[in-house]
Amino acid sequence: MYVELKNLNKRFGGFQASDNVSFGVGKGKLIGLLGPSGSGKTTILRMIAGLETPDSGDIFIGGTRMNDLPPAKRGIGLVFQNYALFRYMTVFDNIAFGLTVRKKDKKYIRDRVSELIKFIGLEGLEKRRPHQLSGGQKQRVAFARALAPNPHLLLLDEPFAAIDAKVRKELRSWLRDTINKVGITSVFVTHDQEEAVEVADEIVITNNGRVEQVGTPIEIYKDPKTPFAAGFIGKSVTISDYGKLRGFEKIEGFESALLRPESVHIMKPQKELYPHASQRGIVEDIFFKGDTLELRVNLDGQKLIAYQSLDGAAFSVGDEISVLIYRLYLLGENTVRLAENRSIKSEGNFFI
Repeated sequence: MYVELKNLNKRFGGFQASDNVSFGVGKGKLIGLLGPSGSGKTTILRMIAGLETPDSGDIFIGGTRMNDLPPAKRGIGLVFQNYALFRYMTVFDNIAFGLTVRKKDKKYIRDRVSELIKFIGLEGLEKRRPHQLSGGQKQRVAFARALAPNPHLLLLDEPFAAIDAKVRKELRSWLRDTINKVGITSVFVTHDQEEAVEVADEIVITNNGRVEQVGTPIEIYKDPKTPFAAGFIGKSVTISDYGKLRGFEKIEGFESALLRPESVHIMKPQKELYPHASQRGIVEDIFFKGDTLELRVNLDGQKLIAYQSLDGAAFSVGDEISVLIYRLYLLGENTVRLAENRSIKSEGNFFI
């Protein structure tokens, strides 16, 4: 592993911000630190950067222990949430700042900055100041400034938080493609699961200062290891009395279950494929989501969410429907168990 965190602990007064945090980052990988506010993800980033000192534990980058090195000597580029651009400096001078501080040759600075301006697609804007740029352009300048000194590791703190939704989606693809081209190992902080899933090679889920799970987006989504990870990634509803659902029975030690919309199949009652595995429900609300419909369903008092293709059967609020549930994630105290609908003889026909 190129970056290794070993048993990091950090406390602020009575608050345990990092609780025995350990994980590694492979060289050239783009890693997302994902978690709710207060989960400890920013503290981890700041300890890697050298802006916070761990109470205990070790940080290694490229095999070198970093704990006692100041930020300037760690070979790290840092992109802040608010960009932290110098208001009275031009685009060129903002990008050149780190090189100027390091007293690089003027020709080298000119060539390096020109190269980066072309790389981020802002040619012709070299003399503009931050207030003359859009949010996306500011983000690109901040990114170029962090790359200018050729860091070994790039850290990004909520890199898309200050950008509007449409530009944010465009920048996600741009950032991923750009980091892949540069080949730099990168770690970014986010609370947005869609952002993490779309951008990161691997995700580190944090909660209450601890690491809940590390894995690729697909691994975490399909095989969550903890109840928190199961509920945090994806959209779901919690079902307390899941033993009442057809095809499922209550298992000791697993008091509740999570049900994701893609595990729910709805049909007209007269067209249900597995009557013995289905139950009758009522459509309570319908939301248009662009390429799909989201239906809120009442199943014997339990509220469910189901997705429906725009080309599928037409449903209206108040309709009685047949509901088939393929799978549940059963939640134990510290573990998760996948349960398939036992009443479906040919399980593979429905699994997505």
